[in-house]
Amino acid sequence: MTLLAQGRTWRIELAKDGGSVALAPQREGLSEDLSELRDLRIEVPLERWNAVVKRARSDRKLLGGLLLDFASPQELLATAIAQDRVWVELTRVLAESTVALVEDGHLVLEPAVKGME
Repeated sequence: MTLLAQGRTWRIELAKDGGSVALAPQREGLSEDLSELRDLRIEVPLERWNAVVKRARSDRKLLGGLLLDFASPQELLATAIAQDRVWVELTRVLAESTVALVEDGHLVLEPAVKGME
């Protein structure tokens, strides 16, 4: 796996095959009250990354609902999204990892097509 972004609480990596992005809490960065999050893993297919990024800064519930499809175990995702500190860092590392994906050529920026929203 290739490291894309890392913070105190989150680590985001590109899978070896380049087909997905894995989000996981940093085990050593979690406080005792969040230790249960150590088992959380979210693997998002690269073709769905745009939807994740669009919702990263908009609404916790929308992002949480989208990530729920890719989280294992799913019940831990609600705990992660509910914590302000964990949420804020997640949105930051999502943005950083998106920049890394573009810089490395895994994502391509294109002008929006007129009439498509």
